[in-house]
Amino acid sequence: MKHRIILILMLSCVLLSAGILVSDNARITDTKPDLVEINRIKINSESAEIFSDFRIESKYDFTIVSILEANYGDVLFSTKQATDMQLTERINLAISNYDTILDFERNGNIEGKIIIYTSKALQGNQTLRLMAVIIPFIILCVLIVLYYFYMLYYLYSPFKRLKNFAQNIAAGNLDLPLPMDKDNLFGEFTESFDILREELKAAKQKAVAEEQSKKELIATLSHDIKTPVSIVRAASELLEISETDQKKLVNIKAIQAKTLEIDHLVTDLFSSALDDLSELKINIKDINSAQIEQIITNADLLNKTMLTNRIPNCLIKTDPLRISQICGNIISNSYKYADTEIKVSFYLSDHYLGISFKDFGDTLNPDDLPMLANKFYRGKNAEGKEGAGLGLYICSKLLERMGGSLEFDLEKNGLRVDICLALS
Repeated sequence: MKHRIILILMLSCVLLSAGILVSDNARITDTKPDLVEINRIKINSESAEIFSDFRIESKYDFTIVSILEANYGDVLFSTKQATDMQLTERINLAISNYDTILDFERNGNIEGKIIIYTSKALQGNQTLRLMAVIIPFIILCVLIVLYYFYMLYYLYSPFKRLKNFAQNIAAGNLDLPLPMDKDNLFGEFTESFDILREELKAAKQKAVAEEQSKKELIATLSHDIKTPVSIVRAASELLEISETDQKKLVNIKAIQAKTLEIDHLVTDLFSSALDDLSELKINIKDINSAQIEQIITNADLLNKTMLTNRIPNCLIKTDPLRISQICGNIISNSYKYADTEIKVSFYLSDHYLGISFKDFGDTLNPDDLPMLANKFYRGKNAEGKEGAGLGLYICSKLLERMGGSLEFDLEKNGLRVDICLALS
């Protein structure tokens, strides 16, 4: 924004300076015609005996008009096409134009008037002066405009992409690289941000792997604990059937109650290992649906999405940051597994706004479809690709907490993922 203001100020200064120069130049009035040339015209004209044979080369046009009674007002000679007018009118016009008027004499007698159009030549010189100012000014303006667009393309656009990149990083989407042009003036600067993304992605993957390992350990221990507890409970139930001593039956029932309590605790431990995503904070508020289009555009760094229709105008209850994270995850998955164009469409029902993402990949197995939102689940098409199987599970849980849902449909020519957002 600052460089725009600077360029506007520069252009304003140039316009002001040029206006002053043109104004000053326009006020210049050259009141000194070429007297030598004027005197030459007079001498040569008065020495001409027959005007039909009279020829003279001069930088001024001129007209000789008779004032003799016999042919009063007639044009005796003119270097240009003379207009038909009265002598008085012709002289008044010459006076108003600041032309030069001389007496035409022969043998000591004044026979006419010589009107020399000195103002025309002066106006031509004035035009040349103006052009000498205007043409460089126009060139300067063109250069400033070209410089502005240069700055816009090579400075503003890369920083705008960097802003969108930072928003994706803030939303937790670390799979999309920062687009960089080979002519980017800040190549090393922007490359360092992409290196940072790679390091964050590696750290995140390591943290996810460690977290997954811990939870798998908890799940395994829980299962291993539940097995002997179940055996103890079954054995106590057999003892209860065959035992007649009331004191021993009380002890057996105590054993059964404790085994049931241990089973519940282990079940809670197992559930907490799989359902701890409730710690993710969600800030639900009413937003206009038009913001969704911008969120999708910001998430599509590779420019592969195409909006097939305009989003219906409505208010939805959602968290803009989380919906940005969800859209970015879905688009990123499409980049990774389909690598095709993504068609985005919108539809409105009585209770929710639907957003449909449709790609044209053919690598998903139909058997994987019902389990895509399961935690840690990765389909057969994920072999050899990075990931932990948490993305769609997180998206599904976040949408549930916002009153929406995540749906999948495997069509003949690709996968369709629908996000349903609750209306306000």
